[in-house]
Amino acid sequence: MDVLSDILNIVTLKGSLYFRTHFAPPWGVNVPKFSNVARFHLVTRGQCWVRVAGEPDRLSLNAGDLIVIPHGAEHDLSDAPHTPIESLDHVVDASGFQGTGALVYGGEDDSVPACLVCGHFAFDPNVGRILLDNLPPYIVIQGFQSADIGWIDDAMKFITQEVHDEAPGADAIVNRLSEILFIQTIRHFAKDAKTGLMASLRDPQLGRALSAIHAEPSRDWSVDSLAQAAGLSRTVFSERMKEKIGLSPMQYLTQWRMELASRMLMKKTANLGRVAPEVGYQSVGAFIKAFKKHYGVGPGRYQKTMLAQAA
Repeated sequence: MDVLSDILNIVTLKGSLYFRTHFAPPWGVNVPKFSNVARFHLVTRGQCWVRVAGEPDRLSLNAGDLIVIPHGAEHDLSDAPHTPIESLDHVVDASGFQGTGALVYGGEDDSVPACLVCGHFAFDPNVGRILLDNLPPYIVIQGFQSADIGWIDDAMKFITQEVHDEAPGADAIVNRLSEILFIQTIRHFAKDAKTGLMASLRDPQLGRALSAIHAEPSRDWSVDSLAQAAGLSRTVFSERMKEKIGLSPMQYLTQWRMELASRMLMKKTANLGRVAPEVGYQSVGAFIKAFKKHYGVGPGRYQKTMLAQAA
């Protein structure tokens, strides 16, 4: 069972391009916090510094570097570490940006401007938390020419070309490609993750247990049966799950079942009598109780709200 693909397939993701920039030194801009989005900045020319709120270090990005800020945290972008910072609203107003072309801003030194492609990936807050809650404050992928980047490298080149050519349909292409870029970024991050869900997927024992859950989410799993699937004692298995993922085996199982259920309920044809057994509940009453405990509302009201928002 490809657990990462299973999780990524359930994430409701929509890429959105804000603008491309032409920032001449000196310049500095504060990007405010925004919920349920992952911000991204792709440097296509020049360089910039990034400081993510709550993180101790400033990061230096060069042409070809990509930063993804998974939790939409506030962050500063600037030409140098100590350049004064202005709010994003001020920068947009001062530049006269009208929503098309480049956002041009900064000082008079236009010899090496910082050109960035900026946007976000928006998420449904109720689906994909198993993945999103396990991502770090930021992910950086460096360089167009890095040998291990592969397809991401090509995608960034393609986005850069589409943005600068401004051909008809470029925004649509960049938006769609950005969604795939997010998935590729997660795959790249997963290869080297030392802790959390991504590291657990590479753990031979935990990986077997997680694969078993994702292959048969409706099965009547217990801690003992999952530990047996992992090839570990009950105690060692539970402790390792808690240490690596931050969830007990049954907490992980319940969260995954609830995410599956919430995705199913987004369809008009879904009904509780079919959804409940598909996610491991033998009675509708037990499913309603578990769903309401997890999301704070019953599945009927949740479905009605989600369908109204999608209409």
